[in-house]
Amino acid sequence: MTFCPVLDLSQRITPNGERGSVSGVAGIRTGGLSGRVNCGVVREMVYGVHTSVSATPGLANLSSDLELSAARGLWTTALPRLRGELGPDAFRAWIEPLRLIAIDAASVTFGAPNGYAVARLTTDYLHRLQARWSSLDPAGRRVRLVVADADALAQDDVGTEEDLELAQELASVEAAQEPVELSGSAKTFSNYEVGEANRVAVAIARGLAEGPGTGDLVFFHGLHGVGKTHLLEAITARLRETAPKKRVLLLTAQRFLNEFQSALRDRETGPFKAALRGADVLLIDDLQLICGKSATQDEFFQTLDDLISRGRTVVCTADVAIDGLQGLNSRMRCVLQGGFTAKINEPDFDLRRAIAKRKTSELNARRGGFVLPDEAIDLIAARITGTGRAVEGAIKQVFAASALIGREASMEVVVEALSGNWSPPEKSVPVETIKRRVAAFYDMTLEDLVSQRRHRAVARPRQVAMYFCKRLTRRSFPDIGQRFGGRDHTTVMHAVKRIEELAAQDVTFAAELQEIGRKITE
Repeated sequence: MTFCPVLDLSQRITPNGERGSVSGVAGIRTGGLSGRVNCGVVREMVYGVHTSVSATPGLANLSSDLELSAARGLWTTALPRLRGELGPDAFRAWIEPLRLIAIDAASVTFGAPNGYAVARLTTDYLHRLQARWSSLDPAGRRVRLVVADADALAQDDVGTEEDLELAQELASVEAAQEPVELSGSAKTFSNYEVGEANRVAVAIARGLAEGPGTGDLVFFHGLHGVGKTHLLEAITARLRETAPKKRVLLLTAQRFLNEFQSALRDRETGPFKAALRGADVLLIDDLQLICGKSATQDEFFQTLDDLISRGRTVVCTADVAIDGLQGLNSRMRCVLQGGFTAKINEPDFDLRRAIAKRKTSELNARRGGFVLPDEAIDLIAARITGTGRAVEGAIKQVFAASALIGREASMEVVVEALSGNWSPPEKSVPVETIKRRVAAFYDMTLEDLVSQRRHRAVARPRQVAMYFCKRLTRRSFPDIGQRFGGRDHTTVMHAVKRIEELAAQDVTFAAELQEIGRKITE
């Protein structure tokens, strides 16, 4: 047994089926696979554990034909929903080639064309496959992914076009009772941390979720990673509870664009328009993606105008304010400016700390044994500035480092894991600027900063200035030393190490460093 996938990239699997008919927005393209997979065994990867089982006489012998047929019926039902969650491109690339090849009391096995597909599916899509299968299978079987031989892949288990169209219709009927999933994890108001950066946006979102008004139009904007998508998913999840009979449609602007272009190519825009304009609440994420695309903008404007005129609710997000949306036509701009607008800012220290604590708790609940001391949480909140996603990424980084070395997530592990997060910017800051800003912060002269005085009131600011010179420039240790009164490179190295140690031990000092860094780079 090994713990890495065997990736067989030597074979090329290409679609050869004719395109099937399209039913509504989420039409399914069907077709078989051609190509030969050169492998003598079926390779299985379940959450990164790699094993081998014989491909002969076949895994299908583990189950009866009746069970396998029933399982394939469930899979056919799941396909339209997966396509809706992933979008047509990802669905065609990764899900459509799968074949359900075996089922037993504990698991259901899907065959993929090669090792690369298994690795990619395991990394990016296995959690979605498992969630979707679990929602349909009362037995709660585990999803297994294997590399299957050509005979297994040739099995026509995806169903006829009629089966898929029927499944699509059933999925659309059941959609009103089913939450929309964009990110593959439950994102609700209960796990959305609130602070000064997002308080207004959250208040508006909660108001919509508890009872949308007549003709509400809301526009949220903020940098990538501040929580806009989470907010849309939280609204959607809450509406499923408070207004289960309402038709709530949540999709990205990219998916809107893809589906609209597909409908135009197929000359079947009617079902596309009907699906969108039949919504009671329409939520569109990343609106900036359709700016500059005139035909798509026109279609979205007509949809927006139709929904608002009939008292429906529309919520949009973008990474910039309305005035900053390049390529947005005047009609769209005018309509959006007539609605509610709220900005989601980057989180402050308190909100970053809350996000870090929540992410730590989530990872501990999922895997167990992952606990960060409060001082480590404070350190991460102080040193990882930017968006909430950056904070979550830092927690994941610490978790991975802790698991890799088999140690508890101590302060030492945290500092080591996040040391690379302090890389110099693309554009260096002049050394003289750093010296002036540090001297001003500590209310001292430049002469004192570079002098030979060793009193702590002078030596500590000097070490801070050296630290930032190394962090924010590409100067060498000897070069920095020369710019601080001709000091030796070992003095600079000691200064940088000392400041890093102090920041790891003292949260107040870490916050002070953050403030100095902001003043230097502003």
